[in-house]
Amino acid sequence: MKLEQKQVLVTGGAGFIGSHICGRLLEEGASVIILDNFSTGKLSNVQHIESHIQIIKGSVENWEDISKAAKGCDIVVHEAFPYGKSGMGLNEQYIEAGVLGTFNVLKAAVENRVKKVIYASTVAVYGIPKYLPIDEKHPVDPFLPYGATKYVGELYCSTFSKLYGLDTVSLRYFYVYGPRYAQFDHSAMVNFLQRLIENKPLLIYGDGSQIRDYTYISDAVEGTLLAIKKENTQGEVYNISSGNAITILELAQKIVETTQKNVEIKAAEIDEYRYSDEYCAIPIGLTSRRGDKWIDERNYVGDISKARNDLEYNPSVSPEEGIVRTIEWLQEVKGG
Repeated sequence: MKLEQKQVLVTGGAGFIGSHICGRLLEEGASVIILDNFSTGKLSNVQHIESHIQIIKGSVENWEDISKAAKGCDIVVHEAFPYGKSGMGLNEQYIEAGVLGTFNVLKAAVENRVKKVIYASTVAVYGIPKYLPIDEKHPVDPFLPYGATKYVGELYCSTFSKLYGLDTVSLRYFYVYGPRYAQFDHSAMVNFLQRLIENKPLLIYGDGSQIRDYTYISDAVEGTLLAIKKENTQGEVYNISSGNAITILELAQKIVETTQKNVEIKAAEIDEYRYSDEYCAIPIGLTSRRGDKWIDERNYVGDISKARNDLEYNPSVSPEEGIVRTIEWLQEVKGG
């Protein structure tokens, strides 16, 4: 599908990933509309393209907002969800945005004869992996409510494709990072870079052996654009990741080496562990206790063979390059 002169609605378009997608859509010749309630999205993320897009302040949870925004659109890219605020706490789940909001997006798409919906899902649907690398056939067993919420959205996408003929595709993003990330994000990459800029020690929660697959923003966006252009996806699901594994300890070491900053890497003390609320018995970023130590059993590295074959997805940004680009952006926004 060519995007030139197509009208595309991006929900959450003022957010981290959404704002980058908007920029690329404009480069492809699309007409772009943003629907964002600005709870986590920022106008500053889209100021450089503000004169070329239409911005609607509204919410996917509000039927009237999404129904009006979808009118006349050919494509909807559904990125709206306050990921950076979502956590393990009882009051950090945003079910209305994740479940009702996604249903509303799909319903509005059908009623407005939208041709395709692209849905932002997550690696979190897999839970604690049974094997590596993780392909799309891996069992779905979310450890976090966030993963459960996102998986419900995938099911709705598949159902709407079967029942109403709406072309949908769900993208399971793996730890996307880069300029404009939400600074309240809780991933280790973001946490490390934030602390590095502040000349604070990089804290390792758990033993540091947990594996992650970090995806630079431009690669995630290219994967998204390729999924938009792919016709007849009909409820398909794709991993969007770098396909490269790195442990949390290795990540911390690579950040220090790449930036040549003299900061300490240290294991977090028990009193430095963070909890989402008084009800959650497990510290943020960990999954279980072994003796007197907390560990994280979630080892994530994506198998992107399906996206390579079907979409011709080919991530190209190395961790070193991505770290440098993100640090440069962070220093710029912090004034040095």
